[in-house]
Amino acid sequence: MTMRYGKSQLGVFYVILSAVLFGMMPLLTRIAYAHGSNAYTVAFGRFFFGSIVLGLICSVLPGCSIKIRKDQFLALLKLSAPYALMPILLYSSYTYIDSGMATTLHFTYPVAVMLIMAIFFKSRPDAKQLICAILCVGGMALLYTPNGQVRVGGILLAAASGMIYAVYIVLLGKSTVKSLHSLVLAFWISLLSAAEIGIIALFSRNLVFSLDTTGWAAEIGLALLATVFALVLFQKGVFLCGEVKASLFSTFEPLTGIVIGVIIFHEGLTAKELIGIIGILAAAVLLVMPAREPQIAKH
Repeated sequence: MTMRYGKSQLGVFYVILSAVLFGMMPLLTRIAYAHGSNAYTVAFGRFFFGSIVLGLICSVLPGCSIKIRKDQFLALLKLSAPYALMPILLYSSYTYIDSGMATTLHFTYPVAVMLIMAIFFKSRPDAKQLICAILCVGGMALLYTPNGQVRVGGILLAAASGMIYAVYIVLLGKSTVKSLHSLVLAFWISLLSAAEIGIIALFSRNLVFSLDTTGWAAEIGLALLATVFALVLFQKGVFLCGEVKASLFSTFEPLTGIVIGVIIFHEGLTAKELIGIIGILAAAVLLVMPAREPQIAKH
């Protein structure tokens, strides 16, 4: 029997790398919060500064023009809406429930992706994908440690953030803008998301600019890691390996957060958390294994 690795495995690599970069966001977000920022400002700054950097790169990179057609703009606007709404819902849930439970509920979106694909696109998950989904969701549940009061409003907001992100992943995979350069795609999604979050934050009076130098540095760091690099990699990964695989492998994001917590903040790692990590890693190994093809006997 022989194994074949192709563009799907390359897409998996892009998604895992993007998840690791996304997983560094809590560290920089914590720094930004400590120096005058808030959830809305972090989300706005991440997309706004990221779009500036992406625009500058496109301006000097041959064949990377940010000019797009009207139909492409409308498609990107449709993509940016759920991508901008997702962090607002997730960050708002922190007001009612602890971040651990919110993250656990948010990371049920691989199951939501499977459901959307099955209901609206008649794409049934195979047995391996279902097993991986169970391992991922079970692993995420084990990573959660109860802390603080549980309120229904927070549960609904966190679950809604996961559903909205699932919608974004499916829309991205089915989008008509796949032909755009990955940097141009990331530029427009970031710019439109920044505009949408900025409008909501201004009307709700949640946008603040009284950050010190360290706070702004953390904002720019978030823009570089999460928008310039991670967003571009995730988009390329979705196009190469598909919506379901991309959603499952993005669960490497909370694992990165745990590793950072252990190494930098010297946080403890319980046996329950370790089992959860093993479950997610087992799902990754199972999902990445390519299909075996029968070897033709030589005579």
